[in-house]
Amino acid sequence: MADFKVTQIDENVDFDSLPWWDVVIIGAGPAGLAASLTTAHRALTTLVIEAKDSAGGQPQFLYADKKIVDVPGFPDGVTGHELSERTFRQAVEAQVQFRFNEELKAIENTDQVVDGDSLKQVVTSNGSYLCRKVILACGLLHYPRRHSVLDALNSDAVHYRSPRVADYEGSTVIVVGGGDSALDAAVMALQRGARVEVIVRKVTSGKADTLNLIRELGGVIRTSTEITQATLKDGVISAVLSDGTTIDCEHAVVQIGFLSAKETFEGLGLKLNDEGAVAIDPYFETSRHGIFAVGDVHGDIKLIAVAWAEGIQAAIHAFHEITSPYWLNEKRLHDNKLTLIAERLSQAAVQKRE
Repeated sequence: MADFKVTQIDENVDFDSLPWWDVVIIGAGPAGLAASLTTAHRALTTLVIEAKDSAGGQPQFLYADKKIVDVPGFPDGVTGHELSERTFRQAVEAQVQFRFNEELKAIENTDQVVDGDSLKQVVTSNGSYLCRKVILACGLLHYPRRHSVLDALNSDAVHYRSPRVADYEGSTVIVVGGGDSALDAAVMALQRGARVEVIVRKVTSGKADTLNLIRELGGVIRTSTEITQATLKDGVISAVLSDGTTIDCEHAVVQIGFLSAKETFEGLGLKLNDEGAVAIDPYFETSRHGIFAVGDVHGDIKLIAVAWAEGIQAAIHAFHEITSPYWLNEKRLHDNKLTLIAERLSQAAVQKRE
């Protein structure tokens, strides 16, 4: 399915007055941004809905200052912030439209039809949008788990991603969590001159090399303990641990995992696989016609390059459903026949062995 034509959207399109969008994409992470570029470059009006206040997804949220070394084209590595900023700028220049701080609530069927396509209505926390196709690229892990004791302080000194601080010299930072994200946050703070205490409720599960680096840089790792109380005075957090220790700090970074989006997917009426991820066909389409899913919502390989590739493929399939629906349906029938034949041959081989 070669598709190399790039078409620019008319600069004079009044996006605020569109009766419906060609494509609405849920999530502005790597998969969603790649999908949006692909649809916009094929002259499809494209809207991206993002629950957070900025684009980038996990690379921006978890690895803003960390060098990512497995992205093709960046031999010296690239930070999550730089990669996210570059891709977002590219999407904006392609006239992709964005709505931030909007959480997906529902995707409803409608009785409105455009060129044989039944429109869907994407309902968010701020409004609703009619569209021909939907691409889910919001990831399996939506929101960071909150720390109730630290949250009660209502302080800007409590972070759920590593803050973009160039110099921590003379400051104390506590990092809550024992996984890779928490340990990476500890290393970044130490490398910027902070005194770091890592608080782990049970045992660490991060990489041994990172643990050793934290100790080499002078960090302290406290396992089998947790924060039970915290107060804030003059910009300093006093955290009381379950072992009776009190730590005063200027910053607290919380990395204790994320909440699953399984309930959201079930609420959308989508078929899930045994792992609780969204089930898709070879065209990245879900059990609901016109709704595609890419990236972590279904996949086992959590790599930026894979998210990009899936976003692009789903976008092209959505494009062909809009522009060549009869051709694509015939191809799908052919592919399904081949799959059925392969399954029957496999079953026959099993029965013969038995």
